[in-house]
Amino acid sequence: MYKTKKIPLLLSIILLSLQGCSGNKVTASDMQGTKTFYQIVDNYKTDNYTEAELSQIFENDSFINNLQKFNAELNSTDTVDFYDMKYETVDFIGNWDKPNDLANGYGHKDLTNQKVTINGKAEYITPVNALILNQKTMEKLELDFLSDQDFLYTGEFPMVLGPGFKEYYNIGDTIPITYLREKFNGKVVGFYDKDLVFDKWFHCDSYSTIIIPYMDNLESKDDYENRELFFYTYSLFKNLGYIYFQNTVDYEKNKDAVERIAQKYNLDYTVLRGY
Repeated sequence: MYKTKKIPLLLSIILLSLQGCSGNKVTASDMQGTKTFYQIVDNYKTDNYTEAELSQIFENDSFINNLQKFNAELNSTDTVDFYDMKYETVDFIGNWDKPNDLANGYGHKDLTNQKVTINGKAEYITPVNALILNQKTMEKLELDFLSDQDFLYTGEFPMVLGPGFKEYYNIGDTIPITYLREKFNGKVVGFYDKDLVFDKWFHCDSYSTIIIPYMDNLESKDDYENRELFFYTYSLFKNLGYIYFQNTVDYEKNKDAVERIAQKYNLDYTVLRGY
């Protein structure tokens, strides 16, 4: 799809800035006694490792298996309260004829209608903000946007759109998208109207954000352009979820717990303080 070498692309993905729908830089002392979500992050950065060291880590045959085991334990342990969700973008394929404020760009950049080559064909893509989450997280958040079947890949990628998209799409419409540089057939399965508020620092504007599921059986898709690269990046991104804190004075306890679990699988992850 996008013609790049595996390791440089992995490095570029890992070095992307963490992004969310909304956030402010705060310190732990600003939030003493409040409930909040803190994000798990990896430490695979060039100021911690050389590019040669990172290449060695990523090329290790056990790396992707360890990423998956780490994620499975985070989702099953009672040691920390893990929410397997992340903000990122998906690219809508085709000419963008909708308002620019529905596209990613934070109001400062026009990222619509970027020219790329997908499977040897020239295409236009436009990034759109997306919240991706697994079924357990959706249930813990008491949301009902997606059905049980939507978490099983059957050839289409379920998408719940914000109200800004209602003028342009209907339930059942198919939207070609790229997700982590691979092409999928997105399918509109619903709309949601209310902003998602997780804590006072962490909220999501429903107008321009879509919701999509983490699906555990994406291996069944048979037309990946680069299957290995997709599952490397998919596994890396799935671990950038959130820890829910009943009280932020427990920051060090939660941070240590996450680091201990990561060390079991020879991984370098921690918990980000603030946004």
